[in-house]
Amino acid sequence: MNLEEVRRHFDAHDTFARHLGIDIVEIGPEKAVVSMPFDERHRNGLGHAHGGAIFALADLAFAVAANAAGPGCVNAQTSISYIAPGKVGPLRGEARALHIGRKLVTYEVSISDAAGTLVAKAQITGYVKGLPPAL
Repeated sequence: MNLEEVRRHFDAHDTFARHLGIDIVEIGPEKAVVSMPFDERHRNGLGHAHGGAIFALADLAFAVAANAAGPGCVNAQTSISYIAPGKVGPLRGEARALHIGRKLVTYEVSISDAAGTLVAKAQITGYVKGLPPAL
């Protein structure tokens, strides 16, 4: 799938990502980059990026990368470390494949803010269902 096809798919089928304003910036072989604005929807009580918003951005970066070729992959397990508070938007998530297997895939996702601060690192293992992503 090309970038516009992937954008159309996630825009039509992922209402939560659409609510958060997440945009798919780049896709490539075993890689994806997504971006999320940083406004009141994304802040915690201290005014920093909310952990749930950061997690959602990491999860979508993984989903885009893992499903760009259409294998129908879902998140099976995520380990995320919050490293520094996100203070400047937009936030950027970059997913890179660590392992692509027949049924299991593993991606590393880095989340940074517009100042270049590494906000979080996630390792996500996905299960390849083998069905089209819309199912």
